[in-house]
Amino acid sequence: MSKLPIDVPKEKLQQVRMDMLRKVQREKRTKKRIFSAAIVFLFCLSLLFSIRVSPTIASYVEKIPGFQAIVSAVVRDKGIKDIVDNDYYEDINVTQSKNGLSLTLQGVIADNSGLVLYYDADASFDISELHLEEVHLFQGDEEIKGGSFTSNQSHQTHISSSVEYNFSESFAYTSKDFKVVFRFNDKDKGNIEITIPFSLQNEIAKEKIITANQTVEVGGQKFTITQIRRSPLKTAIDIEVDEANTMQILALDDITVETENGERREGIKYGLSLGGDIRDGKFTMYLQSNYFHDSDSLKMLIGAVHAVPKGEDFIEVDFGTKKVLTKPDYLDWDISVTQQSVSIAAKKWDDRRSHSFLNSAVKADGTTLEYKGSSFSDDEQYLFETENFENYDGKAKLYINYFFNPIGENIELNIPMR
Repeated sequence: MSKLPIDVPKEKLQQVRMDMLRKVQREKRTKKRIFSAAIVFLFCLSLLFSIRVSPTIASYVEKIPGFQAIVSAVVRDKGIKDIVDNDYYEDINVTQSKNGLSLTLQGVIADNSGLVLYYDADASFDISELHLEEVHLFQGDEEIKGGSFTSNQSHQTHISSSVEYNFSESFAYTSKDFKVVFRFNDKDKGNIEITIPFSLQNEIAKEKIITANQTVEVGGQKFTITQIRRSPLKTAIDIEVDEANTMQILALDDITVETENGERREGIKYGLSLGGDIRDGKFTMYLQSNYFHDSDSLKMLIGAVHAVPKGEDFIEVDFGTKKVLTKPDYLDWDISVTQQSVSIAAKKWDDRRSHSFLNSAVKADGTTLEYKGSSFSDDEQYLFETENFENYDGKAKLYINYFFNPIGENIELNIPMR
């Protein structure tokens, strides 16, 4: 599937940033400095707004303080571009400082499916070893759990990033008054905690729900697209798996929706892409949003459906003896067990650089073995992955989350939207 070029929205991003420019100009005491800052800023804007964004230009623009996080989001996600285009991105632009660290909450995107905070941080000291440890978000006095963020890289000179909250159920905005608490840690200065209050001004967009009830049968296995839920941040595809299936469906690859005019929205690559557990029979796949584009029908494209025989969808290991106890006959991976880790070498089937193979596990007593994360690498022929788990020296069952075994490919569904 070819990727369409992405236009960064000139007018909307310019409008979002103009207040910051005016504030900077007011704070400068000499006209010469004001003029210089404005020229540099406008030059950067001209680079940004000339675009159908090339990777080279996008990479350059990401280096500009105040632009990196939101520009990166716009470039990789057409739904975020639509949010900026349609004035749904809220410019906050509030700065708080403590112990030489200055943090600016640049903006927020909030809907019933999630909330994203975009922020920048600079300091009067060397921040090459400054790391974000915790973020706490409060609506009134109630804390909102589940925020995710990327740990900042070592040797950084400026931080521009985001914190993302995904809600499994429609979130109720009982108050539009919030505060966010960032806790950083620096190897020399220790913990630095900064609190920023903010209020949402936009009306929260209502979720658009379409009942689909489209059943797919492939390789003798069935699943049903029950409904499509659209919000500004994401499109949710709710799916139910037929209990009578003889195979365990593991994954739907390259799922895409296409509107009548050919506009495509792909799966979310940098964020929440899957909700629920396929093995429970109900799960949700998240795509880039097309909330602001209504049409009479929608085409859904599924690149491939992967499945393996039921009862043969796991391996068993012993962390005490560091051995693989059992694995399915079809599984051609090279698997090794180390202290609290399982390492895999899987022969490549396409140009993927990483994949999550085994991240769901239970101990011998049936309780959950806590997953701690994974690391990836690859060469021309193989994908290498190491899955890390909590400290445990007994036997465990690790469920296979992905195995390349397409039972059907290039599936198309036409779904009425009205």
